Amino acid sequence: MQTTLQGMELSVAILMDDLASAKEIASALRQNNILAHHFQSLDEFWVASSIQMPDMVIVDVTKMSQGSVQFKQHPKVIDQSLCYVFYSKESTKILLQSTYGLKPFGYIHNDASLNVQILSLVDRKVEMIKHQKEMKELEMRIQRLQSRSQRLISDRSSAEEFKAHFEFIRTFCSEVEEDSLKQDFTQAIISKLEKWDAIDGYGIYELNQSGQKLVSPDITKRKHHPFPSLWLGQANHHGIEKFAQEMASQVANDLFEVEPILLKIHAGNQMPEIALFVSFREERMMNFPWDVFESILSSSLRRIKLHQQIPQYTSQFTPMWEALDNMDKMQRAGSDSDTRILCLSLIPIVDVAKKRIQNKFYWSAFFNDFFIQLSGRLNKSTKLSLFGPWHVMFFVPKEDLETEFKMLQLFIRQFSFWKFFEDNSQILSEEMMPTIKLIPASSAHYLKIFEKEFEEKASQDETKRLMTLARGESKRLSV
Repeated sequence: MQTTLQGMELSVAILMDDLASAKEIASALRQNNILAHHFQSLDEFWVASSIQMPDMVIVDVTKMSQGSVQFKQHPKVIDQSLCYVFYSKESTKILLQSTYGLKPFGYIHNDASLNVQILSLVDRKVEMIKHQKEMKELEMRIQRLQSRSQRLISDRSSAEEFKAHFEFIRTFCSEVEEDSLKQDFTQAIISKLEKWDAIDGYGIYELNQSGQKLVSPDITKRKHHPFPSLWLGQANHHGIEKFAQEMASQVANDLFEVEPILLKIHAGNQMPEIALFVSFREERMMNFPWDVFESILSSSLRRIKLHQQIPQYTSQFTPMWEALDNMDKMQRAGSDSDTRILCLSLIPIVDVAKKRIQNKFYWSAFFNDFFIQLSGRLNKSTKLSLFGPWHVMFFVPKEDLETEFKMLQLFIRQFSFWKFFEDNSQILSEEMMPTIKLIPASSAHYLKIFEKEFEEKASQDETKRLMTLARGESKRLSV
């Protein structure tokens, strides 16, 4: 039975055969409103205590054993979780020796002070339960504090980790934006990804100029996975459509050793303009905020697109006829002229575009991208003039000649000419690439160079044609 003592619940059991003694003990307990449960059989107590263990049991020393069942063999006695008190009277006190080796909560003896003995034990047990309860509450409080501390530490660690990741992303995207002023956005990303130690590989898909095909950059880099071109069967005018993303993902999953994640980089359309696949082996990269990275990269691409819509250094462009006049002025000035002329010949790439009739070349997109990227690299003091689709003339201050010449050479090597052919699978050889050279300051001399370049090109084409005919004739005769 359970009752309340000073706000505490206390359950007491009495294990004894002597009904008179049991009544005396029960009477003493009732003075504190405790109703005890009486057991006469050790077996019965054994079963009952396994269902609900009392806070305290008063055991007559005559009940130390019953047949093969021994009180000291009770599991709760062995593990010392049972609170028990031994009761004896004058005629049974000799049996107290059977309690040797046990650790009872106390002893009571049937004499005139029995009530006092019982009440003293009860008070002590109540105090003990109070202390245990307080201890448990303190332990729970400590556990809560420890859990809270661990959460705070974990949250702080996560916050610090996110802060480090965010700082990395901010720097990464900032540098991509800066580099994109001087080269293609995709090339700028590739340069950064190649140096990112935490990733193992990457691959990129973009739409070609017609929007009917997914193409991958024609580059050879250590971490870059070149993707085959994918004909989509329909034009994607508003970015890479869902079905095209799924096709790209299938290709990427087949080519990567570790399944990559897809980052969709938007430039303002509903669908992404770039599908970037990235793979990694480091487990910590699972916690990298890829969604934030994707979002900030998209913001960078949008800013670059907006920047490219603003005319850059329009004052640098000189009409062709003024450029010819300037050449003659420089010729008259002779060695006193503080300007030098570089001629960038686009004739090789124009010739390729002219001959590959079945492989459409997107002229407008080419010249727009070409001059947008070039304007981000040129010194403001350099002037330039466009001579049709064939030549670009650069009027460079002589002190900047070497740096501008090297810059233009590097620019030609890095520019993605292949992107502007509808079918980019046909490789552009070295002889098909634009060339740059220093020319004398003279309009007449330049026009002769211009004519000579076309004559040489025509002669080369005629030679190739004759050689092709000769090879065909030789095969015919050998047959």
